[in-house]
Amino acid sequence: MTVGTTLFEALIEAVTTETALQWMTSNGYKQLIIQYGKGKKPSVVNQSGRPNIECYDFKPSLLPDMKRADLIVSHAGAGTVMEVLQLHHQDDTVTKAKRLVVVINSILMDNHQTELAEAMGKRKHLFVVESPKQLESTSTWDQLEDFQPIPKQPGDPLHFKIIMDEFLGVSEGPNKKIK
Repeated sequence: MTVGTTLFEALIEAVTTETALQWMTSNGYKQLIIQYGKGKKPSVVNQSGRPNIECYDFKPSLLPDMKRADLIVSHAGAGTVMEVLQLHHQDDTVTKAKRLVVVINSILMDNHQTELAEAMGKRKHLFVVESPKQLESTSTWDQLEDFQPIPKQPGDPLHFKIIMDEFLGVSEGPNKKIK
């Protein structure tokens, strides 16, 4: 679980609720790693029969943790989203996309995370949660249980750039040239 370099304590609180921890336990998750960024260190207690919880503020790279993860819950920051979408895992003999859940932090910069999350969610690359409050509902976790992401295909180096250009208003789509 990561909030990146920002402050998003509502997300940290949401993934450490009884509902979230129970879902993780019942789905076989053994460890919950929380990167809490600029916020305060979560006061969580490891309990027998629950995922072991490890917390840290920052590391030089989150990549080793993300590579080991079976599920990544994150803010919808562009850097984190794009880094995770490039990762894959081996399931038997099939390479699959990492399961990424993004939770929109609507208090940041004119709600810019919504645009990226919705664009990538429409393409089924990730599972979008509109607010941390939704993670307090078992139905949100139940929907996630069945979510299988579509891998982001390599070979389109402008894909992310096109989405960002459209969002920033410097392009009307992939066929318009930027001057």
